[in-house]
Amino acid sequence: MFVRFIPACPSLSQQPMSLNYIPKHLALHKHKTEIRTCGIKRREIPPSICGDSVGLRVFVLSDLHTDYAENMKWVKSISTLRHKEDAILIAGDVAETHDNFVLTMSLLKDRFEHVFYVPGNHDLWCRREGVNFDNSLEKLNKLLDTCRGLGVETNPMVLDGLGIIPLFSWYHESFDREKDITGIRIPSLEMVIHYLLS
Repeated sequence: MFVRFIPACPSLSQQPMSLNYIPKHLALHKHKTEIRTCGIKRREIPPSICGDSVGLRVFVLSDLHTDYAENMKWVKSISTLRHKEDAILIAGDVAETHDNFVLTMSLLKDRFEHVFYVPGNHDLWCRREGVNFDNSLEKLNKLLDTCRGLGVETNPMVLDGLGIIPLFSWYHESFDREKDITGIRIPSLEMVIHYLLS
C-alpha cells in the first residue's frame, strides 16, 4: 500500500523565492502592492515520487475557497483521468456558497474515486447565502445531505486496509479561557442540542 499526503500549498522552501509563490497573508507589509498585482500560482497535483505506484494514493487538501474564480479554475484543471483510483480528503473551507460547494464537490467526485469531507468554518457561513439558511446548523445539515447525494463520504471508511475517519472536531466553550462577552445572547449547548433533536 502506498499512501501519499500532498499539501494544499507547497511550503516556501519548495518553490523559488518569488512573490508569486508567497501567500498573500504571509507577505511582508512592504510588498503588499506587489502581491496584489500577482496571482498565486498553484501547482497541479504532482505525480507519485515512486513512479507508477501500485495501491491506494491518498491526497489531503483544504482551504479551496472556490468562491474565488482562480481557485475554482484550479479545481477544474485537476486531471479527470490521473486520479480515478485515488482518494482525496477535503479538510474544510471549500466554499461559502452552497452552489459553489456543490460544483466543487461534484468536480472532485468526477476526478477521484473516493472523496471525503470535513466541514470548515467558511463552509458554514451564511452571509453570502441571502435567505437560503437561517443559521449555520441548518447549512451544515444541507451540506451533509449534499455530500450523501454526491457520494462524498463524511463517515469513517476503510480503504485497502487504511482507516479514514473524518472528525467533526470544532471549538468547544471549555477551550475558552477569556472573559465572556456581555450584552449578546448566545444559546447554550443544551439549547442547541435540544433544537437539533426536536
